[in-house]
Amino acid sequence: MNRRALTVIIITCIFLTFFTYYNGFSGDTAYDWPRWRGPNGDGISLETDWDPKALAGGSKILWKAVVGIGHSHVVIRKNRLYTGGLKKIYCLNAETGKEIWNHSFDVRHDYQSTPTIDGKSIFALSTTGKLTCLKAKNGKLQWERDLVKEFHMEKLTYGYAQSPVIEDDLIIINLNRSGIALDKKTGDKVWASDIHNIRLSEGYYATPILYNHEGKRYALLFSGTGLYSVDVHTGNPLWFYEWYDQRYTDITSQTNAADPIVFDNKVFISSCFGIKRGALLDITGNEPDVLWQNENMKNYFSSSVYVDGYLYGIDGTTGGWNTLRCVEWETGQLMWEKKIRMASLISADGKLIILDENGILYIAEATPSSYQEISSGDILEGEQMIRHFWTPPVLYKGKIYCKNYAGDLVCIDVSK
Repeated sequence: MNRRALTVIIITCIFLTFFTYYNGFSGDTAYDWPRWRGPNGDGISLETDWDPKALAGGSKILWKAVVGIGHSHVVIRKNRLYTGGLKKIYCLNAETGKEIWNHSFDVRHDYQSTPTIDGKSIFALSTTGKLTCLKAKNGKLQWERDLVKEFHMEKLTYGYAQSPVIEDDLIIINLNRSGIALDKKTGDKVWASDIHNIRLSEGYYATPILYNHEGKRYALLFSGTGLYSVDVHTGNPLWFYEWYDQRYTDITSQTNAADPIVFDNKVFISSCFGIKRGALLDITGNEPDVLWQNENMKNYFSSSVYVDGYLYGIDGTTGGWNTLRCVEWETGQLMWEKKIRMASLISADGKLIILDENGILYIAEATPSSYQEISSGDILEGEQMIRHFWTPPVLYKGKIYCKNYAGDLVCIDVSK
């Protein structure tokens, strides 16, 4: 090989290495958790190099941090962890818990929504409806929009808890009747729907789920009155499936909060207030067809996960005892159930990672035969304090991150 050819190869390798690092696609990002419910928004981690038995004999706490009250999920990219707390967005070192930066906002409420990481930017929606874009490196403000003023958004009982989702140059948010979309670089409006034209009760809090249909990208928006499928780039509805009963609004809550679950041209939706049931819809065509609906899986705000032909999720309402259930995807048949405190869950490597409201972490097999616990532990080691763990756990590089509404963030070692 002559010198000129060798020089070209070396320069090309340097360029590719720089380009890969600069754009955030290094091998180190394989298990990143950049948005609500993980890389695909389905609560599934791709990680396999961890120990499901690690909680046996007690939880091994690596570090704790205080990040302000709120239900904001944590998101992680390249060992940087981001989350929302009271009046602030925090950036921590995911390995040590040491704060890298925080950005304060002129808002009075805690964060319910979860930030989204995209390239060099962080996008966060406050409980009061302000959407903010920050630089991921240092937290510097890039732009901010008051969505309530700009889009005349309807008030929701618990504020705005929907998390933003990025598709190409768009930010999609499940707000108003069938969503809004902004340019992620500027915050300018791309398209927006009107508010609902009927009275809502408790509101709607699900995050958009993206899917492909006939070569185009669509967003599933579990809105206040039902499920919309809209063209991501135009906002034009493909179809609407009503999931709302006005008879209930004066006597109890009607809440559509759990995210839709999509697999193989089918989508599962559920609610535990008002319409107290779940349904599987076939969305192959231009109108949804109901495959089954029953009361075997009624999610409140904690979304289910799909694993190998079965749904695993929490059936029940706010606080107290609920049930962890396994339901067959194709038929809706209940396979098993286990009494549990109100909880949320994700899945990784064929396992369920379940966090109940009291801070008890469970790891179990994702199997339809029966509930099979592998290990469990109190992540606060018996410490007497406010316990309100409603936010799903996150698995990242052999660590599980658990967030308490009171502001405690706990990192548990589950490495091999």
